[in-house]
Amino acid sequence: MFKESYMPRWLLIYGLCVPLALLLGYCLATPFAFTSYAMVALVLGTLALPVLLRWHHALLIFLWNSYLIVFFIPGQPSLAFLLAGCSFVISLVQHALRREKVFFIVPSVGWSLVVLGLVTAITAQLTAGIGGRAFGEEMWGAKKYLGVFGAIIGYFALVAQPVSEGRATRYASIYFLSGVTAAFSDLLYAAGPSFYFLFNFFPAVMAGGQALTQDTLLRFSGVGFAAQSASFFMLARYGFRGQFDLSRPWRMAVFILTTALSLVGGYRAMIILGGLVFWLQFYFEGLVRSRYMLVVLLAFALLGTGIAMFSEKLPLSVQRSLSFLPLKVDPIAKTDAESTLEWRLAIWKTVYPEIPKYFFLGKGFAYSGTDAYLAVEAVRRGIAPGVDEATMIGGYYHHGILTTIIPLGIWGMLAFGWFCWAALRVLARNYRYGGHSLMRINTFLLSLFIGRLVFYAFFYGQFDQDLFVFTGIIGLSIALNGGVAKPVKETVESPDQTASPTLAPQILRPAL
Repeated sequence: MFKESYMPRWLLIYGLCVPLALLLGYCLATPFAFTSYAMVALVLGTLALPVLLRWHHALLIFLWNSYLIVFFIPGQPSLAFLLAGCSFVISLVQHALRREKVFFIVPSVGWSLVVLGLVTAITAQLTAGIGGRAFGEEMWGAKKYLGVFGAIIGYFALVAQPVSEGRATRYASIYFLSGVTAAFSDLLYAAGPSFYFLFNFFPAVMAGGQALTQDTLLRFSGVGFAAQSASFFMLARYGFRGQFDLSRPWRMAVFILTTALSLVGGYRAMIILGGLVFWLQFYFEGLVRSRYMLVVLLAFALLGTGIAMFSEKLPLSVQRSLSFLPLKVDPIAKTDAESTLEWRLAIWKTVYPEIPKYFFLGKGFAYSGTDAYLAVEAVRRGIAPGVDEATMIGGYYHHGILTTIIPLGIWGMLAFGWFCWAALRVLARNYRYGGHSLMRINTFLLSLFIGRLVFYAFFYGQFDQDLFVFTGIIGLSIALNGGVAKPVKETVESPDQTASPTLAPQILRPAL
């Protein structure tokens, strides 16, 4: 009887494919409608579901630092945010089905982020709400809340699964190398209008520096960020010793080239942040009192002499990056750099007295779109003296501490401080007690976190954007080390043939 009612497989396939093809064809007839985007995304997401179920964690690590956007979702959020949410949900379902421990819950880090998320949510509820320019609301700022909540959810998605020791180096490499996608924004703009459709996948804002300065400094912001990501990959993959291994000179050449190329963006921050991470890595590898110290000092002296001799012949964007050093640079580059510094100092001077006003209850991230529009129009028409008011309305204070305490008050500042302290303790333990195969990676992650934190507190920072960087570093460290590393105990035979536990020999690393 069953054979008589058997239905051919091809009939089932065509019964599904033909209606689906007709539906997609109807959607593509109106390609710019949101419903068409949503339907196509739903179909593609369904087809990609097996890949997500198998590789969602690896894809999250790869896309964490990438510059890819989801163009069909209002607000065009980062693809990493969307994948972080999907990966977190998949991990929860797998945890419920398998009934086994999946998450490497580090209580100090996890609870600090939970408290930080609660403070952010309560602040939004007690102030102007979340807002949403993309949804047609008068209050804007939803993207900043998405940045905070996405960073917190992304952390739990990263620590949901361990990374095997054999794949640790590969995963850490793709984590940093994904940042080279920032260069696509500049390359697409330089390629011309024929390639502008690809800005649906890469943020066009990165090409803004090139578009606005093509007649003066010609800054390549995307290329600069991509080059620094490549230099960070070299440090994480090979460490300082491996970087300057004379038997493999190509490593040193690539590192110097990427470091130099990072200056074409015209950002002084590239030198400051890169220098902080470099010297921290040098210290944590225990090379301060070694022969490498003299070699590095001599190399910096020769490099500084060469730059001083030819500083005025360098590209203007590079001269702008070097303008804070005692070098002779072109007046155009120096004036442009000094004007932004004065503008930033004026913002800090204006915003600092506002701290007591938002000390206990923060301002929140939402702000009036009407006020922002009027402020920008006032500047454009010459009514207002500068862009300070428009910048301050949007909460872009260009300082990490100010962008934390004013939107979230002292409670958000304390929660963020708790998270940083807990993360530093975990990174320090993984650095001291982690496996030998992870020594370079753990050393670099600790150096990068401290360097970013110092830069965030004293030079430049934006809380809703930088939190994603901090949670990514600590989340990757926990995933690679399978939690928090501990001193390994081994059993040795004592002279009286009795067993006594002792600490296994550890790799000698500088104490914190």
